[in-house]
Amino acid sequence: MPAYVPWLVLTAIVLTYVGIGAYWTYIELSTVDSDASPEWVASMLWVSSIFSVIGCLFAVLLGTRARVARPLLVTLVLQAAIVVMLIFGITNFTVAISMFFFNFFWIFIDVFQDATIADVDRSGSFPAMIPAAQGLGNFLGPNIAASVLAFGFGYDGVFIMCGMASIAAMLVYL
Repeated sequence: MPAYVPWLVLTAIVLTYVGIGAYWTYIELSTVDSDASPEWVASMLWVSSIFSVIGCLFAVLLGTRARVARPLLVTLVLQAAIVVMLIFGITNFTVAISMFFFNFFWIFIDVFQDATIADVDRSGSFPAMIPAAQGLGNFLGPNIAASVLAFGFGYDGVFIMCGMASIAAMLVYL
């Protein structure tokens, strides 16, 4: 395995978490002037966390039947789609679907990214850097999204940026 491959996986993790960090920083704020009820959005924030557990369980089931690459690539595209869907309008239904599936895909992606780095780095030193990559992405994402907002692109721009981060991560894996 070439020495740069684990670094590419860590880069993909950073990109994934750029989108994750921006999404969770701005999802509730993006609903303020929308058709979604503030009470509904608040309740969906905690209810959607259940989908993290479901995503993890589904990843375990799929992981025993499939290789790592295909589910990871497909899920990164699905995560991008579920975020970009919000540019077409935020309602109680769309915000719930987005939050539920974003949580589902987030954990699902984590499981397969962790497996990927374990596959490409037999020494075990790069998996120890996963939290650093996640933290860097969580730092960069909200800051990039704040810049998107400052440049006047609105929350639609933030959601497009989140989707682009997932697609960029997918491209790194390709």
